[in-house]
Amino acid sequence: MKDERKLRDILNAIEAIETYAVSDYDEFVSDTKTQAAILYNLIIIGEAANQISDTFQEQHNNIPWSSMIGTRNIIVHGYDQVNIQIVWGILQQDLENLKAKVLKALS
Repeated sequence: MKDERKLRDILNAIEAIETYAVSDYDEFVSDTKTQAAILYNLIIIGEAANQISDTFQEQHNNIPWSSMIGTRNIIVHGYDQVNIQIVWGILQQDLENLKAKVLKALS
């Protein structure tokens, strides 16, 4: 039950990011409000992932739990070292795949 709730939090954060996402890197770099909104939701994703039980994480080891948690930790604790190019890469390469895996785990 708790795991499902946390998975839904992850899914909601991904869907929020999808509404903010821009298709052009230069636009993204210059839009600090969008960056802040996306970073906030990446924090939610990592925090929710961190609260999912070890058992569930082991059962769904195709989901990059440690990467989500690690990204959250960098944003929160190393906020002055966040690399926007890496965030852009997450948006372009990882988010859609993560969403599919979360949806599959929820079904």
